Amino acid sequence: MTKHRLNEDDATTIIPRVSLPETVEELAAAERAPRSRRSRRPVVIVAAVTAVLTTAATGWALAQPADQSTPVPGALPTAGSRSFVDGFGEVSASAEPPSRSWPRSPAARPSARPSAAGSPSVLASPGQPLASTELLAGSQRSLRAADRPDRFVRQSGGLASLVSVTLTSAGGVRQEATFTVAKGLADANCFSFVGVDGGYLRHRDWRIRHDKNDGSALFRADATFCVRPGSTPDTLYLESYNYRGYYIHLRGDELWIDRWRDRDHRFERECAFAVTAPWG
Repeated sequence: MTKHRLNEDDATTIIPRVSLPETVEELAAAERAPRSRRSRRPVVIVAAVTAVLTTAATGWALAQPADQSTPVPGALPTAGSRSFVDGFGEVSASAEPPSRSWPRSPAARPSARPSAAGSPSVLASPGQPLASTELLAGSQRSLRAADRPDRFVRQSGGLASLVSVTLTSAGGVRQEATFTVAKGLADANCFSFVGVDGGYLRHRDWRIRHDKNDGSALFRADATFCVRPGSTPDTLYLESYNYRGYYIHLRGDELWIDRWRDRDHRFERECAFAVTAPWG
C-alpha cells in the first residue's frame, strides 16, 4: 500500500514540520488506541507554566510590606519655604517648611524654654561653669567647648571660632568671647547670640559666622539655634533652627553645622558646649 508522507524535499513548503504516523494504517491504529495512552504533553506543559507563574506572583505579593509606600526624597528648604538652600543653590518655592517636631537625636525631648530673666541668677567669676539652665534670654554668657576647658567661642573678622581665654587675656579677646543671649529671632523657644558689636552668630555655607541682621526671614532662621540636652551633665547641643538634625560642630577651632551622627562619640564631644559666666 502506498505510504502517505510529507514532502521533505520540497523546500517551498511553508507548513511547519510535524511528526505524523508513517502510514494510514499506523494513523488508524493510533486513533483506536485508548485515550489514556495518548500524549498528554501539551496539558502537562500548560499546567506547569501556570503553577510557576502563580507561585511567583504569590511570593512577590508576600514580600511587599503592608501599607507602606516608598518615600519621595524632598528638598531641604530654609525657613518659610524660601527657594534657597544654604550651600546647594535653589529648590522649588513650593517645598514644605522644616518640621517643627523634635528630632530623635540627640534627644527626643525639648530643652527648657528660654527664660525672660534679664540678669544672671547665679553670681560667678568670669568663665566659671554654670548649669545649662542658666542660658537665659537677656543675660550675658560665654560658651566653652565642653571637652576643652580653656577654649571659648569668639566672634572675630566675621567668623566664629574657638580661642583660649583666661583672666590674663586682653580685654578685646574677652569681649569677643561674650554674647548677649536673646530669644530666637525665628522662634522664641530657641536662642540667638548677639556679639558686642550687635552682630549675630548665624550659619551660611555651613560655616558659623558673625553678621549684622539684614532683617530677612532667612537671616532670622540662620541665626536661631535650639538647645538640646547634652550627653553629660550641664552640657548642651545647639541645633540649627532651619536645618533640623544639623548641629554646631567643632572642626578643630572652626565652628560649622554638620548633620548629627548616631553612635559617634567623638562627634558628640565636638558638638557639646558648656555655659559659663561672661568674660566681658
